[in-house]
Amino acid sequence: MPPAGSLLETPPKPRPPGLMPDPSPSPSPRSGAGPWPGLLGALAGLAVLLTLGDPGITSDESIDVKVGRNYLRELGLLVEQVGRLGIGSVDQDDLDAFFADNAQHPPLGRWLVGLASAAFEPVEGLLGGTDPLSVHSGRVAPMLAFAVLVAIVSAEAGRRAGRAAAIVAGLSLVLMPRLFAHAHFATLDTILSLFWTLALLSAARAVESRRPVLWLGLSGVCWGLALLTKIHGWLLPPLVLGYALARLPTRKAIVGMTVWGAVGLGVFVLGWPWLWHDSVDRLTRFMSTSVDRQPLRVLYFGRVFQDNALPWHYPWFYFAATVPVGLQAMGLVGLARGLRRSRSEPFPALLGGAILLFLLLFSTRAPVYDGERLFLLVFPSWALLIGLGFRSVWQAAGWAWMRALLVLLLVGQGTGVVRMHPFQLSYYNALVGGLAGAERLGLELTYWGDAVDRTLLREAERLVPPGEEIALAPTFHHIQPIAAMTPGLFEKGITLGPEQALGQTPWLILFRRSAYWSPEVERAERSGRPLAERSRSGVWLSRLYRLEEGPGGAEAGIDDREDSFRTN
Repeated sequence: MPPAGSLLETPPKPRPPGLMPDPSPSPSPRSGAGPWPGLLGALAGLAVLLTLGDPGITSDESIDVKVGRNYLRELGLLVEQVGRLGIGSVDQDDLDAFFADNAQHPPLGRWLVGLASAAFEPVEGLLGGTDPLSVHSGRVAPMLAFAVLVAIVSAEAGRRAGRAAAIVAGLSLVLMPRLFAHAHFATLDTILSLFWTLALLSAARAVESRRPVLWLGLSGVCWGLALLTKIHGWLLPPLVLGYALARLPTRKAIVGMTVWGAVGLGVFVLGWPWLWHDSVDRLTRFMSTSVDRQPLRVLYFGRVFQDNALPWHYPWFYFAATVPVGLQAMGLVGLARGLRRSRSEPFPALLGGAILLFLLLFSTRAPVYDGERLFLLVFPSWALLIGLGFRSVWQAAGWAWMRALLVLLLVGQGTGVVRMHPFQLSYYNALVGGLAGAERLGLELTYWGDAVDRTLLREAERLVPPGEEIALAPTFHHIQPIAAMTPGLFEKGITLGPEQALGQTPWLILFRRSAYWSPEVERAERSGRPLAERSRSGVWLSRLYRLEEGPGGAEAGIDDREDSFRTN
């Protein structure tokens, strides 16, 4: 057995008799993990930063960055107005105009990507290259959020289970290919994962503290931040209430939850002035935006479904198939061990409940699409269970050679991130035979346009004559082709246009979200000549085509889809 001070093992300190179980090995919040949370967070952030411009600009990024930068512009106008006319000149019409561009989402996530886009725009050339909407600089926001998320998860695992759990819990977030991919995109999902996890863990710590009502009040601020990021935050109260009732006397649990809820709702309302007028009506409209919209089309096992009519097992399948198998095994060990000890330590059951809540929700007729994206926030909880499971196996593996094999198994889980880069959103694990198996099964191979990366666009710069237009398909909104433009395309006078340009140009860039291929696009894919492509595991994800029939040879189809910002 290794000595007590070894790299992966920190022996727990004895607990005084008669006290409620304390999840922290010592009064110091990082003593169980040592310097590992900060180190892992920094390394995770650096890994994303160094690859920030590798994936192509996704369809939703341009919308989120545009709205965030609009906030900054409107704020400047309001500050100027207050300087001239005083604070009393700001009325509800001004606030409505300020948030009119984002009434379907709370503002915090887009504030952050807008701030990052503006702040890091001067060095955007170092962050993946300049682009028309400064999306690459906006990607710094989710990169920082991911670094903090890794550190928080690692620290929490260390507090509860020691150094081995801390290292593996934090590292597993980096080794989940799709989670690592999302850390590159200037959208809301990684930011939501951070604030959701922070709210859940801070509430758990508050409930376990000696002054739960006070600390639940402070934890309510974290819930407010989750509410201000995306609608998912409204699903936290039943989890926190259940945990409080399991750990506290009923009266204290109810008082603490009342304080927690009041603080969280206060932060939510204060942070979104759009709700200050016609509050009930506007809150009702906001809560209905996830279902009151045009359904999206999803390819699943060879059939195209609407997002509210998918089979119940869709979220379960994507939860199982998008994390490396070795990590899944460790997570199951951690969950099983935690459930066996749930009477004395219900925290693992809380993590399992958080995951189960979203899987059950999206097993109903609630709209779900983009694989794991809408429940991405459950994977930090799964990472904690992976850390707990690894620690259990590590302790059971007494021989040095067994522990060496365990470390090798853990390191091997990173092959998916490396092999699929920069298209980790297309990752499938060995349960389905990887990406090639997903193609055979008729699964969605890519969905967000990240496969239209700068490597493919450089080939377009080289192969397409100056002054030509390239149709980009599928096109989800009018800003998408503009956002993907590169300096090289501008220099040659080449433009990216929507897929409706197929009737006027012989050039097409196509990515494989085939559920959104129009009949015209399908004909072009069959008859066109591919000149360049991006692929992984022998499966092409995006291509540049030269259409043999030439300009005017294909008629543009009618596109009745709504803009992406209505559905993300």
